[in-house]
Amino acid sequence: MAGFTASRVSNALVVMAAIVLLAVVVLPTFTGHSVSGAEPVKIGFIGAMTGSEAKYGSFEATVLAVDEINAAGGINGRRVQLVAEDGKCRAKEAATAAQKLVHVDGVKIILGGHCSPETMAIAPIAEQNGVLMLSSITTSPKFVPGNFTLRTSPVNTQQIAPLVAYARSRGKARLAVFYEDTAYAAPLGKQMRTQFEAAGGSVVELNFVTGTSDFRTLVARAKQYGADVVFISPQSPDLAFLLMKQLREAGLDALVLGNDVAGNAAAFAADPSLQEGLVYPAPRFDAKGVKHLTLVANYTVRFGGTDLPYGFWTAEVYDAAHLLAEGVSTVGEDPAALAEWLRGKSFEGASGNLSIGVDGNGIREYVLYRVEEGKRVQFEAG
Repeated sequence: MAGFTASRVSNALVVMAAIVLLAVVVLPTFTGHSVSGAEPVKIGFIGAMTGSEAKYGSFEATVLAVDEINAAGGINGRRVQLVAEDGKCRAKEAATAAQKLVHVDGVKIILGGHCSPETMAIAPIAEQNGVLMLSSITTSPKFVPGNFTLRTSPVNTQQIAPLVAYARSRGKARLAVFYEDTAYAAPLGKQMRTQFEAAGGSVVELNFVTGTSDFRTLVARAKQYGADVVFISPQSPDLAFLLMKQLREAGLDALVLGNDVAGNAAAFAADPSLQEGLVYPAPRFDAKGVKHLTLVANYTVRFGGTDLPYGFWTAEVYDAAHLLAEGVSTVGEDPAALAEWLRGKSFEGASGNLSIGVDGNGIREYVLYRVEEGKRVQFEAG
């Protein structure tokens, strides 16, 4: 697949989209009823279904995976019943959703959270009630997996080292760090400061709260400081857009680095040019792999667009649902047995190799991407 030209990939997508479209027309969509009269396998979902973080596409990816599982006969002949709750990527809403799933719906397995604030709130509830929690798009180092709580994502501070190496190799010495005060975004900002200073640079730290819309004062401070490199670490895709827009409007002459949320193409749909030149980290995977291209074709036929809304991360959510289904098929629905089965597991999916360590954390290698003429180009930090 490495030798594919852009036109050949495009043609492949068109063919696959046509195939998937036929499948969507012929196959029944998820209804929650059992396949063979047996009780369904009940699985909870907590993720952003509304609001800015809904742009991650986690709910749609999960629905797509569940529909595929059910269309293929379910899990050992039993249909999956997805019980979905909107966590809004907020701790309070996610905790309320978890309490409902556990105590009202009787769910023993939860896919979610699908961002760090959700997962941090759900985990104690899952542990206290012996409920399995398998999270995706959750990279905060503040989350420590437990007996029943695991994640498919790696710890996000791994993405800082290649960014620092790249900036210093370009001769950048004065860094302005903008970060949102959340469990995901703040540790990245603080780690960026620590590592950049350790590499011999100087840093001004500029943090903001969720819901901020006017960054002009912070941007002015970065300009006054003489920053020749900027790192932005938002939690919300909408804030990534606003912050980048105001940086560009201020004419700040600096290399712009971002966290993986800042690299979300869907966040910049209103003005893709704002992302031009942005350098950001993401886990290494083959975007031209057959499984990934198949998912892209299936997802875009079903939900619209031209690609996955959050790229690799949307694919990881989809893979997590299929991995969980494999686990239930193998060891059953007991949360303790599932947690044991998931630790040390590797799964080849649309996001590449999804591996979970024995400590319950996802295992991935981060690489750098640069937005060039609207396209994401992978490159090495050196």
